Amino acid sequence: MKPLLVTLFFMLVWCSVAPAQTRIISLSDTSQQGVSLAALNRQYPPVETLFASQPKARQELRMRAIQQFNGFIREHNLAQKRVAFGLREYYEPTGEATTVLVDWLVPTPDSTKTQILEKLTQYYRANRFPATATTRFRNQMTHVGNIPEKRTVRTGAGVLSSVEQARNTTRPDTVTKLYFNQLELRRIPEEVYRFPNLQELDLSRNRISHLPARLTADLPKLQRLSLLYNALPDDSVFFSSNKHLLALNLQGNRLTQIPASVRQNRRLESLWIGNNKLKTANLRGLHRLNDLNLYNAGLAECPPSLTRLRRLKVLDLYYNTLTELPARLSRLRRLEQLALSHNRLRALPDRLARLKRLQVLYAHHNQIGGLPDRFDRFRSLRLLDLSYNYLSTTPPVLDRMLTLEELDLNSNNLQTLSPGLTNLPNLKKLYLRSNPIVDDKSRVGLFAQTIQQLEAGKVEVFH
Repeated sequence: MKPLLVTLFFMLVWCSVAPAQTRIISLSDTSQQGVSLAALNRQYPPVETLFASQPKARQELRMRAIQQFNGFIREHNLAQKRVAFGLREYYEPTGEATTVLVDWLVPTPDSTKTQILEKLTQYYRANRFPATATTRFRNQMTHVGNIPEKRTVRTGAGVLSSVEQARNTTRPDTVTKLYFNQLELRRIPEEVYRFPNLQELDLSRNRISHLPARLTADLPKLQRLSLLYNALPDDSVFFSSNKHLLALNLQGNRLTQIPASVRQNRRLESLWIGNNKLKTANLRGLHRLNDLNLYNAGLAECPPSLTRLRRLKVLDLYYNTLTELPARLSRLRRLEQLALSHNRLRALPDRLARLKRLQVLYAHHNQIGGLPDRFDRFRSLRLLDLSYNYLSTTPPVLDRMLTLEELDLNSNNLQTLSPGLTNLPNLKKLYLRSNPIVDDKSRVGLFAQTIQQLEAGKVEVFH
């Protein structure tokens, strides 16, 4: 972040000294405690207003505040509690919280509320906001813990949704789908093996910690298997080769690598293994994959074997810590959708434009300051999302990306708007919110004609 940007309103600091007194109050108790929400909101302007024309600084500050709070949550094992609450924080210019209002978003026992309020008091008295200001300000955050979802019970021909049904059925040969999601299972029920024609097995959101080779060996017609959000560690996943298995979901387990036995199922077309903390991601042998989900997988770089998956159509790399993309990603010539959002990318390689079938590119919440001139070589790109990046001008190449139908430039640092955008024949939606050109009233007139021309051409402009 440039020092000039920061000194306008904030000086970023990391402090561990905090106020002697911080009031942590449930929102429902404010009247009883003599606290006026309206008065607080008048006295403490939103932190966003202090960065109205500085989206880079605003985004970095918000991320630091969230990271600081999430670190405390992890340290005190609060993430597993079945709570959800919003926080309305009111800070002095020093970054010291004077009042924090807790809005309980789900029914919460009083004993749990008391415990959470004590922990929050501990947090706010030990930590300041990661910045100081020239005026009071307020901030908001939300924490969602391990809230059990209401169970989805599915019905239909050939479908069973409970272990009891599976145990009692007299026609196991007619059953093709078992939906045993959200049943608090700790192991694979023996009843599963009664069904020789089983094609789909959903064991998601249980507590299963071991996956025996028998599961795929004794269910030879199994095509789709979901173990989303269970408790599988590395040494617990065993698959025998299954010629019919096409889709496997191992998201949200305790894996640090892709199990070797998974790679033996070489007919897999869809593999979802995000929300694990992968130290390595060996994808060799999975040449038939067309859908790969590595969402929040702990990746600091793209796995070398990724670019060998020449049949990929959908690739999700959301919420990793990638700082650059390998140019060889352009080898994935069948790719239609690429999701790169919430990483640390400063640029996109020009060779991406070799992806002639790419239709959707999500790259929001990165640090991208421009686009390669070769991006006009995309032939199928319909949607480009560059919101929450570091663009100060509309990249010149955008004027030549003639297939674009939807362009999102929200929450950048746009100081100018190219009139050339009016020449995009297929553009239907343009997002410009939270940029200096629309937030600064003195500048709106300079670009009003361009916006009017776009709207006259039946482009929806959101500003």
